[in-house]
Amino acid sequence: MRKLLLLAVVLVSAVVVTGCASQTRSGDSIGRTLPAATNGSSRASTDDIELSLEQMLEKDDFNLARALLLFSEEYYPEFAGVSNHNIDIDARLKRFDTYTTQLRDALRRDNSPRQRVRTLVDFIHIKLGLRFDGRDQRGENPDNLFFDRVLQNRYGYCVTLSLAYLVFGQGAGLDVTGVRFPGHFAVLYKDTDTNGTPYETILETTDFGDTRDEVYYWSEYRFSATSVENGVYLTPMTDKEIVGTLYNNLAGITYAGGDSNLAIQRYTRALELAPNNAEALYNRAIVESGIEEDRDALKDLNEAIRLDPNFTLAFIARSGLLWSAGERDAAFADLAEAKRKRPEWPQTWMLEGMFQFEQGDLDAARTSFSRVLDLDPEYSSAHLALAELEYKAGNDAEARKHEAAAGVNQ
Repeated sequence: MRKLLLLAVVLVSAVVVTGCASQTRSGDSIGRTLPAATNGSSRASTDDIELSLEQMLEKDDFNLARALLLFSEEYYPEFAGVSNHNIDIDARLKRFDTYTTQLRDALRRDNSPRQRVRTLVDFIHIKLGLRFDGRDQRGENPDNLFFDRVLQNRYGYCVTLSLAYLVFGQGAGLDVTGVRFPGHFAVLYKDTDTNGTPYETILETTDFGDTRDEVYYWSEYRFSATSVENGVYLTPMTDKEIVGTLYNNLAGITYAGGDSNLAIQRYTRALELAPNNAEALYNRAIVESGIEEDRDALKDLNEAIRLDPNFTLAFIARSGLLWSAGERDAAFADLAEAKRKRPEWPQTWMLEGMFQFEQGDLDAARTSFSRVLDLDPEYSSAHLALAELEYKAGNDAEARKHEAAAGVNQ
């Protein structure tokens, strides 16, 4: 059961990439879209032309388009298996300026915020042909992280699709900014209506620019008011914070490639650029725990929960670490909080069953594992745990049924 316990902790505590995953996903792969992403070229200072990426990142706002190309030039070769990825940055920026001019010209025909939103959306998804890459549900495809590759391939995920809105929308004079949600990223659009009243909406870039209000995101992602006060979610982001989100995602695919130490370095860089990125803290904690740096992991999880008291995944991960450290009461307390926040998640009941089994309370563990299967009948880890439990209880026939349901050859 110890191996199963460790497996359960991994399943519920996987790294989160801001690649359009949310905390509402169910099944064994919760949050497994790898570890928990603004400005157009027109907002940039001409001084940025001579700056390196690191020099630009010393400022809050800069030429985001240039920074994105420099980011790609520096890091894409690592994943493409090539020695370099030379980009003619000036030529690309001239092309971006052409796009911006086309968008600005189209916007001149519009008389209302809703018309301008429609023009922006059509420009991104019809003129440029950008769309969400549903084949990359876990955010593991490097091509979806690097802006030049997204423009070339016409596919991206929420962060990089939003970057297109920001680079070209801001360049055309629109008030668009990036905003984070748990495991997600979207675009906040502000304008003034024809009667002079403020107009504000959120553009869901993974759904062809569908407009949604704040209520949808509060309901869907269940982040806390405290997280907004702390600038974690639903808060306009600076260029530096946006690039910090890219480093978070870069660390995620680095971790997926098996380099934990480099991943930790990149999560640390993400946090240097955006200290309020609760997901980067969570992600770094998961990697740290994997290399037995549990004290650092607990520190990061504590900070993530302080920033967002509704960060359920962080409560689950901290529960597993506290249990491993022998802090049983504290582990159960964190797990109870996670269950209260997300009773529909099978993972919380799974971990509770593991704790109960290890304590020798087979009846309670059986109830918890059964609850997992009520929520997700195909949750194989629950069947395996029940098989081990029933063997221990002397119910061999029942154990074999669960093994069969889990696909174990007998």
